[in-house]
Amino acid sequence: MKKSVLYFILICSAFVFLSCSGKKNQIVFDNSDPLSTDVEVQWAIITDPYAACRAEPSYESETINHFRKGVLVQIKGQQTVKTDGLYEKWYNFDEGWVTGSALKVYSNKLKAEKALKSLQ
Repeated sequence: MKKSVLYFILICSAFVFLSCSGKKNQIVFDNSDPLSTDVEVQWAIITDPYAACRAEPSYESETINHFRKGVLVQIKGQQTVKTDGLYEKWYNFDEGWVTGSALKVYSNKLKAEKALKSLQ
């Protein structure tokens, strides 16, 4: 009986020492893109097959560029516009204005990139 208790204590001690002598994993933060975690900068993924970029936030405004589905872009500004009695949100990018119904907005770039991977 004493031998089995001694073996049990010896095995428990070995587990304790082995579990405490593991590698010291260091967390490395990749800060090569400081905008990727900035909560004040929003990102969008174009969800429509084709989204027209307009010069102004209006369907009557001229088309100056376009996006295809799956494009990740940084939002530069936004504006709510009343059209035919309905309010619609428009988002501004370097390329122009796009209606909110053509895209999905994310609070940071990392979330948008993760969503983009699941979209493809």
